[in-house]
Amino acid sequence: MNRGIFRLLSCYLLAGYVQASIPAFPGAEGDGATSLGGRAGKVLIVDRLDDPCPTQACTTEDLADPHKLIPGTLRWALMQPYPRTVVFRVSGIIELLADQTQWNEKTKQVDIQRLANIRIKSSYLTVAGQTAPAGGVTIKNNGITILTHDVVMRYLRFRTGRQLPVFAGQQTPETFMIANHASAVIIDHCSFSWTPAEGLSIYTGELWDGSKGTATDISISWNLLGEGLVRHADGRGHPSSAFMAGYDGDPSYAADRVSLHHNLFVHTQKRNGDFLTQRGQFINNLIYNWQWLPTVLAGAVQADVIGNTWKAGPITQADYDQRRGGLHLVPAARLQKQPDPEGWWDGVPGEPSVYLKDNRYLPMGAGSKEPINLLCSYASRTAACSKQIPMHWWRLKALNPNAIPITTQTAVEAERLVLEQAGANQRINSLGHWVNNRDSVDQRYVDDYRSGTYLNKAFPFAEAEVGGFPTQIEGEPYPDADRDGISDRWEQLQGLNPADAGDASKQAPNKGGYTWLELFINGSQPL
Repeated sequence: MNRGIFRLLSCYLLAGYVQASIPAFPGAEGDGATSLGGRAGKVLIVDRLDDPCPTQACTTEDLADPHKLIPGTLRWALMQPYPRTVVFRVSGIIELLADQTQWNEKTKQVDIQRLANIRIKSSYLTVAGQTAPAGGVTIKNNGITILTHDVVMRYLRFRTGRQLPVFAGQQTPETFMIANHASAVIIDHCSFSWTPAEGLSIYTGELWDGSKGTATDISISWNLLGEGLVRHADGRGHPSSAFMAGYDGDPSYAADRVSLHHNLFVHTQKRNGDFLTQRGQFINNLIYNWQWLPTVLAGAVQADVIGNTWKAGPITQADYDQRRGGLHLVPAARLQKQPDPEGWWDGVPGEPSVYLKDNRYLPMGAGSKEPINLLCSYASRTAACSKQIPMHWWRLKALNPNAIPITTQTAVEAERLVLEQAGANQRINSLGHWVNNRDSVDQRYVDDYRSGTYLNKAFPFAEAEVGGFPTQIEGEPYPDADRDGISDRWEQLQGLNPADAGDASKQAPNKGGYTWLELFINGSQPL
């Protein structure tokens, strides 16, 4: 069945009315903006910080079985096989089970014995991290993979931390991956740091389990991604990275319609918005203090690059990229029939098609006496970077907007807004008001950008080198007698019954199709 028709029919079943065209939440924009999320589904409450095995000899299969998981845990809530909105009555660090590894003497490498990554395969899910009490929720040790459609995830912190041992064959774990069969997905106002590889990635094609597929209609908005952990203590190997969209195998599986807008990328070696996709938008992002190849558009990607700022930092200054610009354009290696052992630019066969407007490169301090060109292109895998961009790579018109167009500011105005708002910077209180909730780690990143500084001479191997996990604030959850996810005080102000859990999934009158629960978690004021 056509996926669009499937979503439309599912909307009838979920809520009794069709609201597939409204924003997932007020302000949602970009290719994934009309995601249904868990609208009108069941409310699930996370009230535990642990991630226990259902048995002492817990297996990968146990962890993937929603019927065996412990109610109240994050893993249990994410894995349930029905439409759902996840709210939190606890704040703190959720320590997911770490991947277990063992040295294989025969192959001379480390094997993963249990993969504890949470793989979300059931569609129609909203995760409202903004409902957690003061301090918010931080996810540690492992990560999440999305393998389904209509997922909305907001106001969570992902800080994986150093996992040992480190080995050459595979980096583990993945912090956050959007993979095969994902569509209508929004990751909004989340924070990613201290990750072993990409903080957030889209990776499709043939995966570890032999499945094949692609991902479409994705919005990555208002997130803070940075300070990934380098592969080895001396900085060698897989670099610390922020975001990459790529694929494995058949180019027809390359992701399509991906929007990255209003994100802050800080303190990463490279991959600050790399697109090895079909179509993508890179709008109003800030990229600061990279080391090399900050942003790459590879292969026959059609990309709009509008209102972004690349700001060199102390580590950029010491590296060759201070003179090579922020945006690197490369044709697919397959087009030249050249081997590409690192895979860093093997995009969809063909050449880039790029629309550029109002982007800027800010050199480090006042030391740059020569103007620095934003762009850098490569004619082949082994060629040097050139400031001359082939004319036929330019596009004079932006792509036709899909879903909900992105509200675009100038690069200067976007800088102010992103520094104020990026990451898991707010929460909802008992009155349904947004209140500040940015933690000290994210605040350091924002301060570093503003001052043009960094506390280290190199990117960290482990989070302890940069202060480690901050002391977690323990807050009180808002009163919710009927456990419907809505504050009792807010329900009373709306004229609802705090003892009736059924009102959460009901459509609020004259509110554009949103349910009462959605209005509360999205900060709508009382009528």
